[in-house]
Amino acid sequence: MEVGIQNSSFHEPADIKLSPAGLAFLASAAKWANFLAIVCFIFIGISAITMISLIFGASALSLGQGEYVSAGTISTFGVLYLLFLAFSCLPIYYLYNFGSKARKAIENRDSIQLELCLDALKKHYKFIGIIVIITIAFNFLGLILGIVMGISDAIAAV
Repeated sequence: MEVGIQNSSFHEPADIKLSPAGLAFLASAAKWANFLAIVCFIFIGISAITMISLIFGASALSLGQGEYVSAGTISTFGVLYLLFLAFSCLPIYYLYNFGSKARKAIENRDSIQLELCLDALKKHYKFIGIIVIITIAFNFLGLILGIVMGISDAIAAV
């Protein structure tokens, strides 16, 4: 229970135990979490290598005639994409922590590791939730700006 949260209907039990089915569900979730995290880390690594080669290869594009996109634009996009990739490592790291700590908790019957794995899962979903809220806010802002610009365009055309 988080510090500062008080709920009169919640009574903290003296001891929480998981049934064999609950342990099996947790073990399955841990395996899938580790698999997804490793696949995501591999994808991020491949994407980072691609972006780095694009950044350094952008100067070769500037040698051609009649180009529509400058090398500086491609390099800027590549750097921003690398920052995005670095930023996306955090929730994947939390997911990996959940899987590895859950596996240790099950193998050793360790309640402290179980708490740590659940904390990592909480951090993962909290991060994803904040990103969703930010995305919704940007979409709403884009909608408002689109409506305002559409109205101003209609007024200017009159």
